[in-house]
Amino acid sequence: MPPLPPTRPAVLPALGLAVLLALPLPVRAADSAAPDRTSVSALLPPPPPPGSAPDMADRQIFATTRALRDSPRWRMATEDADLAFPAMLHDFSCAAGFTLDASALPHVVAALAALQAVTKPAVKAQKEQYGRPRPFEGNTLPVCTPSKNLGYAYPSGHTVAGWTTALLLGRLMPEREDAFMQRARVFGESRVICGVHWASDVWAGYMDGSLLFERFENAPGQQALLAEARNELAEAARHAAPPDPARCALETDAARHSVLAGAP
Repeated sequence: MPPLPPTRPAVLPALGLAVLLALPLPVRAADSAAPDRTSVSALLPPPPPPGSAPDMADRQIFATTRALRDSPRWRMATEDADLAFPAMLHDFSCAAGFTLDASALPHVVAALAALQAVTKPAVKAQKEQYGRPRPFEGNTLPVCTPSKNLGYAYPSGHTVAGWTTALLLGRLMPEREDAFMQRARVFGESRVICGVHWASDVWAGYMDGSLLFERFENAPGQQALLAEARNELAEAARHAAPPDPARCALETDAARHSVLAGAP
């Protein structure tokens, strides 16, 4: 397997490496040149083959997490499905230590928009390349965000969005980086709880997010935008309201009880 990118190798969840290492690597011609590092699809392994051990683990996790329906964690996962900038930023308020209000953070929103301009096309191409069905297809088990227009499963686009948002916020507030990355892990797990992604979709999303953030961060002209966003957050931290304690307690509990803890 190709080495992980240098962006934040330590924050890729260690447990997911076992899943990713078990996946087949992309086929390459013996005499081909080294893959272009700008081609993220060349570095992301394909999803587990049907009937393989990781695939069976995916199916077991999907089945067992249906028992969480209507629980507080289920409701949190439902809220995590909203990728609009105001909702996305608010989801990281507990990790930041103050309420992240998108209307008061235009430069942060601009940085997120620039980031998603990099991530969305790449993830869309990867989903179409692999064409993996969603967990709920072919059954009537409950999901928290029913929709017929979610597209393919692999990798998880929501996980990529959460992971890259956390990496961005961690660059802007390095003293809170660990908290941001923990929230991003929980954000990805919400997709499994919702029943709209397999566990291996989420692990791939963590990996993909690191690769794509490296592409974004190394692009020309980003440092000025990040500097403005950093100053904006520092100012907001001095005046913004504290986050909701009950919500923060729920997020802490979710982080302590990972639904992926038994994944191979």
